[in-house]
Amino acid sequence: MKDYLKYFSVTYIVFIIILIIMGDIFVSDLPEGAKERIGGLPVAAKDTTVPQGDLPIVKGTLSPPVDVKKYLGPTQDLIDKGKILFTTNCVSCHGNEGKGDGVAGVNLNPKPRNFQDMNGWTNGPAITMMYKTLHEGITNRGMASYSNLSPEDRLDLIMFIRTLNPNFPPVTQVQLDSIDVLYSLAKGVKQPNQIPVIMAMDKILKESMPVDEKVKKIAKTVELNKTDSGAVLFKSISNNLSKALTVLALDSSWINNEKSLVSIIDNNPVQNGFKARASYMLTQKELSAIHAFLKNLFASKGI
Repeated sequence: MKDYLKYFSVTYIVFIIILIIMGDIFVSDLPEGAKERIGGLPVAAKDTTVPQGDLPIVKGTLSPPVDVKKYLGPTQDLIDKGKILFTTNCVSCHGNEGKGDGVAGVNLNPKPRNFQDMNGWTNGPAITMMYKTLHEGITNRGMASYSNLSPEDRLDLIMFIRTLNPNFPPVTQVQLDSIDVLYSLAKGVKQPNQIPVIMAMDKILKESMPVDEKVKKIAKTVELNKTDSGAVLFKSISNNLSKALTVLALDSSWINNEKSLVSIIDNNPVQNGFKARASYMLTQKELSAIHAFLKNLFASKGI
């Protein structure tokens, strides 16, 4: 009887050890979200009805008129507003002191603008050029447009940036009048309606079914092409071949303009079927090869 109990005890212990090992293996193989649920940690529910990282639906508005004269000698209040905007929109790339050393800009090439250095500005450090940069962006250098900010916010932001270096060119009434006339600031600026990119693409596709059919044929041609360097390179920068080709089919501005092709690739790349910063992965010669390939391909398909 004692031997039986001894045998049973050893067997029981071994059985418990096996269960523990199996449980550990099972949990280690689970996705992270499942592990958290098993551990009793709360897991935030993910709203799958809203496209992640896409634009929200925004009703168009008319921004109030801007009195540009107040920026001849900006008050501390305007500069403080600009600092808040800088912290929210710019610090991640340009850094807290505007030296171009933000955490998000570490791996960028070219590096974000160092506002404490007056050399090498693409558009120049004058207030007119700084406003142009915020309004249009600088696509070929990875600088996004901040046209989503109101005109007054853009000017407040510029006023703060100018405090980062005492050598910025002085602001003149002529410059402010020029911005006012060019961008109609005194009349107020109309902000158009905005819908998510995916929703816009779906709407365009439904209205352009003939184009959709042609794009399918082009996508198949590109997919099967293993020899043309332009085809191979284009596939290497595409996350969604059909979507990327659809975007190009709906905007023919790139056909005779290589720079326009680069602009299209860099504008909302992920939503448009391209890899993030796709054009920066390629040399100028490679971009030219892609452009030549696509131009000939679209011409041969009648698009």
